[in-house]
Amino acid sequence: MLTLARLAAATVLLLTLESCSYAYNIRAVVIGGRLAFVVAPWSGRHPDCIRGVTVSVDKGGPTATPAGGDDTALVRNGGAYWWKQFEGPDCLNSFPIFYGQALKGTPFDYGGGSKSSVEAKPLVIGHVYEVAMESSGSGYGTGWFRITPDRRLENWRSDPTPSVVNAQGYDVTVGEQVPAPPDG
Repeated sequence: MLTLARLAAATVLLLTLESCSYAYNIRAVVIGGRLAFVVAPWSGRHPDCIRGVTVSVDKGGPTATPAGGDDTALVRNGGAYWWKQFEGPDCLNSFPIFYGQALKGTPFDYGGGSKSSVEAKPLVIGHVYEVAMESSGSGYGTGWFRITPDRRLENWRSDPTPSVVNAQGYDVTVGEQVPAPPDG
């Protein structure tokens, strides 16, 4: 009987933990002539604030130039154009979030006092960018957008340039040839 009670308690705990995490869609919009991000109207969840934001260029896009104080690896290797993460559980930045705005909160400590960030960089017209945000209650939002040459915004609900995956599930977008093992 004790085992059944433990199983029931574990099940309730697991269901409670699973319900804390959620996903939502982000849409890029123009408000007062400025690029901003809002929760998409078609999203199933609608948080009212964020505690982290990442805007990065999609596959094949140009790498930004790191500025003083930027985490160079995030820019050069991760394609970051804007990266700000804050300690939880506070959620101090309400939607809409304007690209490059000053955000409130204590910067997230990645260990040893490392508080990585990237200040907003000029976006390049014609390239696809992914925006990702974290909200309270383990909420995670994503969206993809592009500024067209005539300065309109295009939005996608999912990655418009998904990876090409082989039968084993590996990303083969770049098409690199892996040498055969020496034994055949």
